[in-house]
Amino acid sequence: MARTLVGTRIRENRRARNLNQKQLAAIAGISGSYLNLIEHNRRGIAGKTLLSLARALEIDPRSLSDGSDRALVDRVKKAAFADREIKTELDHAEEFTARYPGFARLIGRLQDRSDRQQQDFAALSDRMKNDPFFAEAIHLMLSTITTIKSTSEILAMKPAVPDNKADRFLSNLLSESERLAKTATDVLKHFEPSSDVQNNSPDNSPFEALLDQNHFFLDALEDESATIAEIIDKLDLNESEAKIARKSFINYQRMARKFPIPSFLPMARELSFDPLRLAHALSSDVPSICFRLAHLPVAQNTPNFGLLQCDGAGAVLYRKQLQTFALPRFGGACALWPVYRSLSIPLQPITAYLDMPTGERLFAFSYSYPTETAQIGMPARTESLMLFTPDYRLFQSPNHAGLPQLPVGVQCAVCPRKDCSARRSPYLLGG
Repeated sequence: MARTLVGTRIRENRRARNLNQKQLAAIAGISGSYLNLIEHNRRGIAGKTLLSLARALEIDPRSLSDGSDRALVDRVKKAAFADREIKTELDHAEEFTARYPGFARLIGRLQDRSDRQQQDFAALSDRMKNDPFFAEAIHLMLSTITTIKSTSEILAMKPAVPDNKADRFLSNLLSESERLAKTATDVLKHFEPSSDVQNNSPDNSPFEALLDQNHFFLDALEDESATIAEIIDKLDLNESEAKIARKSFINYQRMARKFPIPSFLPMARELSFDPLRLAHALSSDVPSICFRLAHLPVAQNTPNFGLLQCDGAGAVLYRKQLQTFALPRFGGACALWPVYRSLSIPLQPITAYLDMPTGERLFAFSYSYPTETAQIGMPARTESLMLFTPDYRLFQSPNHAGLPQLPVGVQCAVCPRKDCSARRSPYLLGG
């Protein structure tokens, strides 16, 4: 297990605020010598002392906790393994992430983008090899090119071609050229998504970027202190991006109006943040409750929930990540996550503890639900979601007693469980 870096995070946050050890120790109410030991990772820290230092630094205590940014460390390591010719200092990956979180996030973002491009390339290559439309289109294009070539050769011999036949050849040449241009355009449209589809990519979503910056809680929409149009105007979006963002903001506003925080949060605490009990008490559907729980304000005695929503094929529709639990946007996720098992048993909740390879434990609630009415001979389309949190001690209840403890990972490439029966790719980070 890697050594703790809580002290390193505290030191870097202190320096960012231009405080010396003596000043921070005085604000937090501890001795300077004790703070010195903490910052050099020679003393453990938790509970009241951790909260005091977090308040003094004006940051969320969770950003200092052990395991924080573990997923980001794995992404940095994965980026290092992408180019074996460069000898990277893997032993210092955690320290680098703690000292330079901005650069670490940049490396992680670039690695995610590289993964996505490789997957897009692999998917495109597979389609080119097996897509019947592409094969037929290429055959048609080759046939048309051959016709154009033959016609051009005949016209090149114009002195030997009567004028009336030359005009007919020219007409054929024009029609074949138009046919070739149309086929080429159809192939391009078939393989290249429109700008709307590209801008709708969740990886580029301005809405999700704004949510992430505000810890997935938008005060302006919660208290309606600003209109959706005013918020969009501040984002400097093009027309297509603004259209997509507007739809997302409308959905968020509906959630905020349906479950206003002043009434929802006290009830959620009273019912131990249990999605099923809340759905029953509020006469609501379970997915709506899960989305509200994933968009709560940061507060004491309030769990920090992450959320993953996928369609029946496992493709990610929406995600809220946690620092200790990264959610892959494009494939490669752990096949053992209960969110996938839920797809086989719609409307049946699944709860479990997820034990991560790095030692963290998460409570997970998974639920699958139909998105349309079933038809004769056709199954109903379903989606699945997984609500999860490391703050499970805040809502211990009889319903959570004796839950299974599932040893899971994030992605096979960064999961050290080498003997896992669900492994699909080799572990890249073990050397």
